[in-house]
Amino acid sequence: MTLDAASVRAVAKKDFQDALRSRLLWVLSVLFILFAGGMAYLYTEIQNASGNELAALDLIFFLQSPVGLLVPLTGLLLGYKSVAGEIETGSVKILLSLPHSRGSVLLGKLFGRTGVLTVPILVGFAVAAVVVLALYPVFTAKYYLAFVAVTILFGLAYVSIAVAISAMTKSTSRAAVGIVSAFVAFNMLWEVIGYGIHYVVTLITEGDGVFFPGFANEAPTWFLFYQRLSPNGAFGGALTSALPRDSSFSEFFPSGDVPFYLADWFSLVILALWVIVPLYLGYLRFDAADL
Repeated sequence: MTLDAASVRAVAKKDFQDALRSRLLWVLSVLFILFAGGMAYLYTEIQNASGNELAALDLIFFLQSPVGLLVPLTGLLLGYKSVAGEIETGSVKILLSLPHSRGSVLLGKLFGRTGVLTVPILVGFAVAAVVVLALYPVFTAKYYLAFVAVTILFGLAYVSIAVAISAMTKSTSRAAVGIVSAFVAFNMLWEVIGYGIHYVVTLITEGDGVFFPGFANEAPTWFLFYQRLSPNGAFGGALTSALPRDSSFSEFFPSGDVPFYLADWFSLVILALWVIVPLYLGYLRFDAADL
C-alpha cells in the first residue's frame, strides 16, 4: 500500500469539508446532543423516581447499549458511499489523477468520515457531561473521558468496515446491502450464532445441548472469546479495561486468572484489528479494481 501523508490529509480534509457544506455534521451533532443529553437526563429521572443514588459510572453502564446501536449505525451510514459513490459518479478518476494513490484515498476517506463522526460524539457527550455535573453528586472525569475515547475507537472500527465495504463494490446500492448485512450480523446474529454453536458443542461433548452457557464466570472460555471477537463485544470488553473493576460492567466479564485473550486490554487489540483488517481487505479489492 502506497501512502503519502499530504494526500491522506488532503482527502480527509475534503471529506470533512463536504460534510460541513452538506450540513451533515450539524445534523449529527444535534442528534448526539439529543441522544447523550436526553439519556443522561432520562437516567437521572429514573434513578430519582426509584430513590437510588446517582452515579456517573452507572450512567456509563446505562449508555452502553444505546451507544452500541447508534454509533455502528451512524458509522456505517457515513462510510458506505465514501468510495462506491465516487466510483459511481466517476469522480474517483479525478481524485486519483490529482495524484493520490488508492491507499491514500482509502485512508483519507477513513479519517475524514471518522472526523465527521467524532465531532458529534464529543459535542453530544460534552452536553451530557454538563447534565452530569449539574445533577450528580460525584463525577469522575477520567472514567467518563475513557468511555468517550473507547466510543470513538468503536466508531472508527465501524467506519473502517463501511469504507472497506464501499471500496469492494462499484455501486452504492451494493454497498448499502453490505452495511445492512454487517449491522445485522454484528448487532443481531452474532450472539444467536454463538448460542447455536454452544448448543452443538454441548450436544456432542455432553450429550445434552444447552443454548445459554451462563454468565461470565460460568461460560467456557472459547464462548467468551467468541463474544469478544465482534466489534460490539470488543467494545464492551474495552470498556471494562477503562473502568474500575467494581463497576457494573465487571459482573458481565470473567474475573480472576483468565487467558490473555480474555484480559480486558486484549479487547482493545481486537477493536484495533477491526479498524486495520477490513480497511486492508478493502484496499486489496480497490487496488485491483478496473476503474
